[in-house]
Amino acid sequence: MVERYISNNDKIVAAYYGGSIARNDSDIFSDMDLRIVIDSQTKKDKLLCEFIDLFENKIFIEDKSNNFSVFHLDDLFKIDVFVYYKDELTPSIWLNNIDIIKDTDDFLSQIKTHSNKPVTISPERIVYVRNKYISYLIETYKREEREEYYYLNYSINMMANIICYLWYLDTGKEPNNLGDWSKYQGTRSKLDSYRLKILNDVLAKDYFEQRATLNKEFISVLVNMDKKHKINKTKESKELISIITEKFHNI
Repeated sequence: MVERYISNNDKIVAAYYGGSIARNDSDIFSDMDLRIVIDSQTKKDKLLCEFIDLFENKIFIEDKSNNFSVFHLDDLFKIDVFVYYKDELTPSIWLNNIDIIKDTDDFLSQIKTHSNKPVTISPERIVYVRNKYISYLIETYKREEREEYYYLNYSINMMANIICYLWYLDTGKEPNNLGDWSKYQGTRSKLDSYRLKILNDVLAKDYFEQRATLNKEFISVLVNMDKKHKINKTKESKELISIITEKFHNI
């Protein structure tokens, strides 16, 4: 129904799937990530409402703006749809594996071709995520002292997520946005069995051991990236972790 609607609608000049459908690793629990490109004379919100109304079996709309909506069907299938104009799309690493449904003037094909670039690893990018990791590490100590255990667990979760981010970069793969766990675990993960085991094992540890394990892996992946990309942030990161650990152990 979706592809027929797109194909027969002259207001739609291009459309594509992203996410697991585009990667061809979707399963019964996957969402539909759909992106629609319309002509400049068509209003986004009008076409979006028209698209949503196609689904008589929707049970609720989770979110909606003038160009974006997330809604759920009665079989619990989720549809995530954005509407764009052509001038709003530019080449991006996130567009290098899209599954094109419609492309009236090869606009998407050109975008896809120009998006096929290697993963960028720079000192600035690593320092940004390193600083986030250190910040969450500090929060784990503060929240444990205050007995704010949900906040503590969230901070440890983010530390592990940042390590996954770095692991993906270390193997030349573009990671998710920080905080997004999609594809890091389970059968769709690109991580090796050793790293997946670390993620699983850390869940059973106490807070002290979780910090120690995550800090060790954090420094380990930085060492790898120093060797491969001359990032040279391992020594500085070790010193920061040492200062923080010593500070809180002396409280």
